[in-house]
Amino acid sequence: MGMNCIPPFNTTIQKEMGLSSTQIGWAWGMIGLGALVFSVIGGLISDRFGARWTGFFGLLLMAFVGTLRGLVQGYRQFLATMFLFGIAIGLTRPNLPRALSQWFPANRLGMVNGLAAGGGALGAALTMALSVSVFAPLVGGWRNVVVLLGIISFFLAISWLVLVRERISGERVKPDIPAVFKGFGIVLRSKPVWILSIAAFLLFGHAGAWVSHFPGFFEYKHHMSSSAAGQMVSITLFAGVFAAMFLPTLSDRLGSRKPAILLACVAGGLCNMLQGSFLGPVLIVILVIMPFGVGTISPLMMTIPFELKELPRSAAGAAIGMIFTFQNIGTFIYPVFSGKLIDLFTPNYYPFFAAQMMAFAVTFLLVWRLLPETGPGANKTGDDRTAKP
Repeated sequence: MGMNCIPPFNTTIQKEMGLSSTQIGWAWGMIGLGALVFSVIGGLISDRFGARWTGFFGLLLMAFVGTLRGLVQGYRQFLATMFLFGIAIGLTRPNLPRALSQWFPANRLGMVNGLAAGGGALGAALTMALSVSVFAPLVGGWRNVVVLLGIISFFLAISWLVLVRERISGERVKPDIPAVFKGFGIVLRSKPVWILSIAAFLLFGHAGAWVSHFPGFFEYKHHMSSSAAGQMVSITLFAGVFAAMFLPTLSDRLGSRKPAILLACVAGGLCNMLQGSFLGPVLIVILVIMPFGVGTISPLMMTIPFELKELPRSAAGAAIGMIFTFQNIGTFIYPVFSGKLIDLFTPNYYPFFAAQMMAFAVTFLLVWRLLPETGPGANKTGDDRTAKP
């Protein structure tokens, strides 16, 4: 919610600060740039100090800088706070799959990462659907909305510290610093991690651009209000709650990851190709199917590194951090690039939609040709993660 509360107010912020679509893209991309700077560092810190304390300090920073966004006086300050918010995300997010992997067996990781991703989709959907129409009128504008979410994030940080506990069977929770960097070297030599990183660059770049600019498409092309445009986008995000759980859970049951990813690429690519051509019930169906793309692949990306035989568990944070780094490069570049496409070709949005579709096409080819199968069905080597807590 703290991250996705901004796009519904993009038109408001654009008018308030006198910005172009490209400048709005830069502001949204700053979150990705900040997270890019800190994702690998956040993963290494998590490997060294554990998910509990690293996640706590990340959430604490997120609460502080998230609140600052509501106090900015101009565009440069807005860019700076968005960048710092991205740093907080880079420090925080690698700890989520790492904490989950400690407490669940291998044949449930897709499901539990899907549940976590579903929580993210639900938060994004609620902010898209309700920020303009409900939250802003209740608290007095977009600035107070982000301040309120910053305060809530502070209590989330306290809850994390109280409730999260470390558990890595057969390994020390806090490996020494040379062991951490040795694990990072293994990560850099892992072809599957590189494939997942490139896919994350493409798919999360697409998702960031879509969330940032698609509400504006409805406002410009179909003359919707900001509230109605946010509610249209929220259809996909609400459907993403189910999408994030369904195919990852099915992949656990089948013991296979690649078929779910390939099917998700087909669904996401087709929907992105068609989304600008319809209105009414057909568009609703497209928006409901669309999250089976990124929504399915995201939790599996957070699962596969824990299934790679060449990676020790002590290097998992670095692997997740590297994937997040490439994800955030995409989240930084894609909104800016897409904003430029919109500025150049408006009222024609099809170059924007084509750039979205290509992310899925390239990911499909990478996974199909180069990514090995790592699911529970391909890894029956007596992993200690199958033990009950």
